[in-house]
Formats: sequence, structure tokens, C-alpha cells
Amino acid sequence: MVVSTETLNKWLVLVLVTMVHMLVVGIPWAVMPVLFTSTAKELNLSLGQIGLLWSMLPMGAAVFALPGGLLGDRLGFVRTIGIGCFAVALANGLRGVSSNLSTLTIFMFLCGASVALVFPNLQRVSGVFFPRNQLGLATGILISGFAIGGVLATALSATVIMPLLGSWRNVLFLYSVLCLLSGIIWFLLMRTPETSPNSTNVGNQLPRATFRKSIASVFRIKDTWLLSAGNLGIVGSFISLNGYLPTYLERTGLAKNIGDTMASTLFLASIIGAIVIPTLADRLGARKMVLIVSAIITFVGIILLSVASPALFWVLIPLTGCTTQGIGTLVIMQTVQTKGIGLVYAGTALGLIGCFANIGGFVMPIIGGKLAESNQTWPFILWALLSLSAAGCFALLKDAKSR
Repeated sequence: MVVSTETLNKWLVLVLVTMVHMLVVGIPWAVMPVLFTSTAKELNLSLGQIGLLWSMLPMGAAVFALPGGLLGDRLGFVRTIGIGCFAVALANGLRGVSSNLSTLTIFMFLCGASVALVFPNLQRVSGVFFPRNQLGLATGILISGFAIGGVLATALSATVIMPLLGSWRNVLFLYSVLCLLSGIIWFLLMRTPETSPNSTNVGNQLPRATFRKSIASVFRIKDTWLLSAGNLGIVGSFISLNGYLPTYLERTGLAKNIGDTMASTLFLASIIGAIVIPTLADRLGARKMVLIVSAIITFVGIILLSVASPALFWVLIPLTGCTTQGIGTLVIMQTVQTKGIGLVYAGTALGLIGCFANIGGFVMPIIGGKLAESNQTWPFILWALLSLSAAGCFALLKDAKSR
């Protein structure tokens, strides 16, 4: 017997997927930077080697995001997310047993790869369980799970949890247990077939597409590439800012605690942007226009960071965090509702978009770092132009009303 998703409370499902996004994606992704000081002392790592380690996470995600999405379309998102939870638990735990730079480099890559099994498929869940008029709010709440996990990992891992557990390795082991429990809970609660309340027949399971058909269907759609290219610029800028701002603010003369607090508003404001901007787009019925305007605001905010006084940073940094995460959420919504993709090929499309986003997150900090060696404000100009190029990509999207 086929069980409709109407037998599952959609808001409880949303709580579950947000929790998984927080525990299995957000925390494992964001925990290492605050542990690098302890890791570097124990493994005798240089700053250059730490930079290499950090780049392995988005590199692994970039390589495996598309295969992860393809697997979700083939096996179903419930099974793929559950497997991904266990894979993240294993890869994250392996980071905790690393004995040198080589092993930690490999396990960082594997952790990024295992996370890529989860996030392309998690991002489609709101489109399965929520009607179109609630999709913006639901997707925003789901995406905010990553930011909440990042904030918790950054705030607690090194200063609270590590002193209690005794070492950075034990912190990673604890988070692996949480990933394992998340996978078990996911399989226990998500046992009904995957159906869509947005379709005319909610009792039918989503068809399982072959890898070849998924690729052929997604790759031929122009909007997929436009969304991928635009998201590369936005995510590349966001990740670059997240890594560069603490150093830049300290060099402007701000005290480190003030600079770090100011930089953290980028991450905190992204939680608001993930919910408010998509909800606004739904209310206005103008998702494409909100995408374009948000990208332009991001361009203005980043370019002003290169010339503004530190007092204005308290406005510009959270504004940029808000708009970038809002754009990321709108990109997911736009993808799921693009004609020719829908829920059947959503995993593949979101995997492709995630691949581009993590390529941006890998390459743009490196280029920005080289520019900063000549002039510390030049990286802002690069990242601002990337955001403006994203607005151009979004302007070329088909109007949703014409579909």
C-alpha cells in the first residue's frame, strides 16, 4: 500500500530536516576552523598547511555534489540522506584519528564528499511536503539549519566542549555520534514513500530516474546553468568574506574581539535572510526580481566594505550575510519549480548547483588572498563584481509566470 505524505505532519518533517541540516551538514562543516589551533600544535602544522586542509572540504563537496544529487534521484532522497548521515559520521570520526597532515587532508576531503550526499537531497524536501505558497518559508527554515549549526560549532566547540572532553579529537567523535543518531532517527521517522502534495495524485511515488536520463534532462535546461553560475558568484563571495573579514578587520585597527564579533554577524544575519527574503518573494510573487535586487544589494554592500569606515561595517556585513543566504534559498526554490526539473530531477539539479557553489568556495578565497597581498581592499572589488555578475545571470532566467 502506498502511503501519502499527508500522513506525515509537514512541520514535524521540517523540524527533522532542519535538525539534520544542522547536525550533519552545518556542524561538521564549520567545526574545524576553531579546532585548527589545537590541531596545528599537535600535528605541527603551518598556516599554509591549515589553508590546504580547509580547502579540502569544499573540494570534496564540489566533486561529489552532482553524484550525490544523482544518487538521490535514483535511490530516493530518504535513503540517500540516511546513508549520507552515516557516511558523515564515519568521515568526521576519521578526522579525529588523523596522525599527520596527509591523513587529515584525505579525511577532510572525504568529509566534504560525504556531506555532498546530504545537502542536495535535503534541500528538495520542502518542495515535496509543502505547497507552493509555503515553499519560501519552509525552504528558508530548512536552510537556516546550516547556519545555526555553524554558529553553535563556532561558539561552543573550542571554548566549551573541548575543555570538557579533553581534546579536539574527542569533539569530533562527539559530533560523529550526533550524525549517527541523526541517521537512525531519520530512517525511523521517514519510512513512508516519497510523494508530493503539489502533484495531482499525492498517492503516487516519485519516479526513479536513471543517471543518464537525469543528466540529460537537467543539463539541457538553460536555467540550470544560469542558476549554477549565479550561485557560484554568491557562495564564492560569502565563503571568501567569512574567511577574510576577521583578518581584514584586525588590520584596520579594530580589537580582535570586536572584529570577530563584527565578522560573526555575517553568519548570524544569514539565518534571517534565509527565511525573510524567500518569504518576501513569495508574498510579492516576484522571485526573479527579488533575486536580481538581492544580488545588486550584495554587490553594493561588498564594494562599500572596501571604502567605508569601521562604524558602517556593523550595517554592511550583516546586510551582505542576509542577502547572500536569501539568494541561496531562492536558488533552491527556483530550481525545484523549474519546468523540466521539478521533484523528479531536483537532486541532480541541486547537486550541479552545489558543485558550482563549492568550486566558488574553493577558488575565490585563493584568488582573493593573492590580491590581498598587493592591496587588502582589492578582494572586496573582486567579490563585489562576482555578485554583480550573479545579478546578470538571474536577469536571464525565464520569468516564472511564463512557465
